[in-house]
Amino acid sequence: MKKRKKRNKILLTILLVLALGVIGLGIGRMAGRLVGACPAGSEGQGSQEQEGDIGGDAEMSGITGLSSAEASSRTESGTTKEESLSGTSSSASEPMPSPKNTPSPTSPPTPTPTPMPTRESLNDISVQDMSAYLGEMPPDGTDIVGTDTVDYTYEEVAKDLYFLTVRYPDLVKVRVCGESVDKRAIYEVVLGNEASENHIEIHYAMHSREYINTLLAMRQIEEYAKNAAGGGTYNGASIRDLFSNVCIHLLPMANPDGEMVAMGGLETLRLQSLRDIVHWCWESDTLLGRTAADLDTYLRTFKANAHGCDLNKNFDAGWAEYSDGVPVPSTDCYKGTGAASEPETQAILKVAHENPTRCVIAYHSAGNMIYWNYEVEDELLLNADRDLAAGLSEATGYATSVSPKYNVHLAGGCSDYFMWTAGIPAVTVETGQGTCPLTIYEFPAIWESNKNVLYKLAEMYGG
Repeated sequence: MKKRKKRNKILLTILLVLALGVIGLGIGRMAGRLVGACPAGSEGQGSQEQEGDIGGDAEMSGITGLSSAEASSRTESGTTKEESLSGTSSSASEPMPSPKNTPSPTSPPTPTPTPMPTRESLNDISVQDMSAYLGEMPPDGTDIVGTDTVDYTYEEVAKDLYFLTVRYPDLVKVRVCGESVDKRAIYEVVLGNEASENHIEIHYAMHSREYINTLLAMRQIEEYAKNAAGGGTYNGASIRDLFSNVCIHLLPMANPDGEMVAMGGLETLRLQSLRDIVHWCWESDTLLGRTAADLDTYLRTFKANAHGCDLNKNFDAGWAEYSDGVPVPSTDCYKGTGAASEPETQAILKVAHENPTRCVIAYHSAGNMIYWNYEVEDELLLNADRDLAAGLSEATGYATSVSPKYNVHLAGGCSDYFMWTAGIPAVTVETGQGTCPLTIYEFPAIWESNKNVLYKLAEMYGG
C-alpha cells in the first residue's frame, strides 16, 4: 500500500512538471508574438507639421550626383546585388534593433547581410541617358509640367526636370543632392546666381501623403523659368534682375520612396526588404491600435520614408528628449535610430550647410498656414524669422501662427532644427484644406496662393 502511494506521488509529480512545461511554452510563444524586434531606419548622421490622425487627412543629361558611397553611409563595399522593379526578393541588409516590451505582430523580416544595390545596378532613371526621352518632351509653346493629376511619379519628375534644363539651359540647373533608402535620386533644382551670398532652401513633400506639394514645386520652377525667359517682372522689377543676387535651391521630392508608396503601394519599392518593413509597419500599427484601415488605405495615407521613419521627427532638435512618439517603425511619429539617421534628412541638411543659407522653407499640407517662431530666445533670429513669415504671408495670403518649442511630447522637426540648432530662419508652410492626400481639385487654390513665392523671396533676400 505504501509503495503504491509512493508510486502515485511520483507519477503526480511527473505530470505536474510536464503540465507546467506545456503552459510555460505556450506563454513563451504568446510573448514572442507580442514582444519582438522591429525593422529600423538606416544608419547615418544628423518641421514641424501639426500632427493629424493616422488614418486622416548634373546637371542633367546626364544628371550628376553623389556616388553611392557619398550619398549613403549604409552602402557596403563589394559586388552589388540587383533587385528588379517587378518584386525580386532582396537580401539587402537592413539593421534591426530590438526594443524591449514592444508589440510586434510577427517576427520582423531579417535580411541576410549582402552588399546594397546601387542606383546603377537598379538602372535608376537618374543614371540613364536622359536624351533618350526627348521624344516625350512637350512641344515648344506648351507647358512641360502638367496639372491634371497629383499622382506625379518619381520617373515623371526626373523626365520633366530634364526637359526644363533642355528648354531653359541658362535658368534651370539640376543636381542630385542625396539618395533615398530605396536608391532613388533626391533632386536639387538650382535657380539664380550660385555665386551670390544669399542662398535659400525650399523642400517639399517630406511627408509621403503630402505629394501635392511636389506638383507645386515643379510648377513654380517652370513658371519662374518661363517668365524669366520672357522678360517678366515682379513688382516692377525684372525677374532676371531679382535673381541676379540670390540663389534658390528646391528639393521638389524630398521623400521619393514614401511618395511612391502613397501613390502606388508596396510594389513601387524596388527592394524587397523595404517592402517587408513597410508592410510590417501596417501590421504593427494595427496591433497597437493606431489604425483600423486595410493595407491599401493605410499606404495611401502613409507619411514616413521606406524605413518607417517620420522624417520630420528625425532632425537633431530635441531628438533625444522626444519620447512620446512610437518606439518602432510606423507611418508617423517614429523618430528613427538616431538624429538625422535617414539619408533623406541628410540631403536636406547637406544643401543648407554647404551654402551660405539665409533661410529655409518646408512645404507641408494642410491648413493654409505659416508656422514660425518655435519659441527661440535669440532676438535677432526671432526678428529674422518674423520677417520671413510676414513676407510669405503677404505673398500667399496665409495667416501666421507661432509654433511652440519641442519637448518630450512634441518632436522637434526640420524648422525647429534650423532655428534652434543651426541658427537659420525657418518656417513651415501648410498648403491646402482637407485630409491628405489632397486631390487635384485643391491645386488651383494652392497654386494661386503660392505662385509668387519664389519672386517674393528673391525680392526679400536678393535686393
